[in-house]
Parts: sequence; C-alpha cells; structure tokens
Amino acid sequence: MSRRFARWAPALAGWLAVCAPLAAAADDPPPATAETTCDAPSAGASLAPEFGRFLEGGAPLAGFDLGLGGEAASGEEDPPAETVRKPKVVMIAALTAITLAGSAFNAFDEKPRYPWHYTNEGWFGQDTYAGGADKASHFVSYYAVARLMKEAYRGAGMSDSSAILLATGTSIAAGFATEIGDGTNKYGFSWQDIIADSFGAAAGFAVMKTHTEDLVGFRFGIVPAPEVTYGGLGKDYSEEIYTADFKIAGLGRRMSFNAGPAKFLLMSLTYGSKGYPYSEPVVRQRQVGIELGVNFREVLTALHVPPQKWWGVILYTFFDLVRVPYTAWGFRYDLNHDKWYGPDTGDSFPNSGFSARRGPHRR
Repeated sequence: MSRRFARWAPALAGWLAVCAPLAAAADDPPPATAETTCDAPSAGASLAPEFGRFLEGGAPLAGFDLGLGGEAASGEEDPPAETVRKPKVVMIAALTAITLAGSAFNAFDEKPRYPWHYTNEGWFGQDTYAGGADKASHFVSYYAVARLMKEAYRGAGMSDSSAILLATGTSIAAGFATEIGDGTNKYGFSWQDIIADSFGAAAGFAVMKTHTEDLVGFRFGIVPAPEVTYGGLGKDYSEEIYTADFKIAGLGRRMSFNAGPAKFLLMSLTYGSKGYPYSEPVVRQRQVGIELGVNFREVLTALHVPPQKWWGVILYTFFDLVRVPYTAWGFRYDLNHDKWYGPDTGDSFPNSGFSARRGPHRR
C-alpha cells in the first residue's frame, strides 16, 4: 500500500465506520430517558454485569470515572440528560475489528518483509528522516481516529462516556497494530510513533470528555508543493500541514462575550516539513507557523445544520478534522534556516527543485 495514505487509513476506516451506524440509527425511535447508577463491586464480585451495563450505555465501569467531565460553558444551556438505548453489540465489535484490521493492514501489506526490528526515528530534529512531520501526522491521525470512533460508537447505541472510553482505547490499539506491522517491514517498530499515537488519542479523549470541540482541536491539511517525490524509504510530507486550533467562538461562550464576526475565525499553530527526505539537506525546511483561518463549525451552526442528525455529525466532524485548502493564511518560520515566510497558505518552499534524487513517480 502506498505510504502516502498509510497513516490515514485508520482514520478513513473510522470515517466509514461513522457513516454506517449513524445512518442506521437515523430512523431509530427516540430512546427513553433513564437514570443509571454504578456502584463499586464488592470484593470477589464479577465485573461481567458491570461490563454489560457499560456496553448498554449505562454508567462507566467502577474506577473508570476520571473526573474530567466538562462543565457547561457560561451562558449555555445545560446539556440534555443522557439517554439510554440498547447498544448494537455486534456492530460495536465489527467497527472495532475493522479499525484495528485496517491499521494492521497498512503495515503488514508493506513489501518486502524483514525480520522483526526496531528503529530509533527521533522526534522533530533537523536530521530526522521526515523533519518531524511524521510525528505530527501520527498525533493528528490517531486524534482523528478517537474522534471518529466515538461518533461511530454513539451511532451504535453507546452512551457518550462509554463511547469516549472505547474510542480512545481503540485508537491507541490501532497505533500499536500499525507499529507491530512496521516491525516486520522496512520501517521498523518505533517507540516514538507509539508515543505520538497515544498522545493523539489522549488529546481526543480530553477534548471529547470536556466537550471543548468548539474551543480547541487538531487538523490535517493538504497544501500545494512542487516537486513532491515518491519512492524510497518513507514519504515526502511537503504537501501536508498539521494544525493545533484555538477557536474564538468557544472562548466567547465560556467568557460570556460576543465575538461578533470573529466567531467565524480560528487561530492555529501549524507544523510541516518541506523536502524531506529526498531533497538535498541544504534546502530542507521544518516550518512552524501561526495563521488565521475559517471556523467551519461556526459556519455550519450559522446555517442551522443540525448537529444531532447523522449527516450533521459527519459535516461537523469532517470540518473539525480537515483543514480545507486556501481557507487559512499566516506566516511560517523555517527552523533550519532561521527565516520567516509569508503571508502564505503553507505552500512556501524556496529552492524546492534542488533535489538530489527523484522517486519513480514524480508529479
């Protein structure tokens, strides 16, 4: 499988997983509201009934309450009481299996095969093979998997809290599945990748548990990049950009001020690398940026797109995770050459044609 799409296949599998249960649940009758409680089991008692209640959308397992539940923002109405409906256990199991299998397939499909081995890839250093863009990719990819799987599990009938826990665990497990496969191909098992995957899943957990999707988030985007090279060890990340977003509208809700038209904007810190690993080292770049872009979540809200409908969930989640090209502009600082570029949309790459080696498939 092309390494260009390998890291995002788990997220794509999760995206497909979201659509199926949400569409299937679209015509379900409204579930009855019910209060549920969960007491800690006595010593020696079986956890089977508790786990059954967990799958059925009741309170989490004893000891699972981490105290991270978000409070309603000032000025907002309290969220509706948690509703309970019977979860589709077979669908939940199938969604999990598809996601894990898709992650494993990314790596195990890579040829040729090698004996099990480890690789010390480093982090964001100038001499790493991708300039750190691969680690940003791992983080955002498994953040996305956690977000997507939570919506899929909700569509399959799980409660919000249970879906968040299972989605986070599935995302971390998917990262491990990919790395186990990498240990048998040319890349090798990388602990740095595992850590980046886990941190991304944990970030998803924190955002979902505190209900701050309207305040912060992380996205992946495509930017124009000439002379992108394919082939060899690893992929060229010059066409990709990763963002950490701060949304003005969410701040306004929590601090009780009217953001006005600024609610349609978000501020982002960005990261990307240019020319790794195929261009000559002298022209490679590691770009850290700051930009201002369109907050599509608020645009959807202004257009009265219902967040409860299955198609509304898909639209909100898509724009929460994907940076649409040419909808954000800012400035980038090249860590390798101590230079600023911009204003741009993340596509600045001077001397990009000075490449020592071309892959077999060049655009």
